[in-house]
Amino acid sequence: MASPAAAQKKKPSPKEIAEVTGLVVMTPNGPATCSTWIEWRQPSADPVDTAAIEYWAEGYLSGLAAGARRDVIGSFRHADLAAWLTQYCTNNPTTPLPEAIVALGLAMLAHPDGKL
Repeated sequence: MASPAAAQKKKPSPKEIAEVTGLVVMTPNGPATCSTWIEWRQPSADPVDTAAIEYWAEGYLSGLAAGARRDVIGSFRHADLAAWLTQYCTNNPTTPLPEAIVALGLAMLAHPDGKL
């Protein structure tokens, strides 16, 4: 039987990672997608919606970084991350927002210099 400390250090398998679900910003039409990100960041959007989607995305990304036990966020500028996500979401409007943020996290891991 493994000790509690050993159990805490066990890395999840790819299957376990694929089964992880997360809370999602809810809209009147259901869970947020990339089109929600684009819509809520338009100049005509309600500023509360804009702040909500940005804060939620940053929190989700922070959770991914914490789960990976890697400080990837500190190397990047907020504006660059938002621009990357906007470009990704423009090209993939039906993608659930958590999946888009996972793609952003993977891109960040591939560019530890802080430049996407």
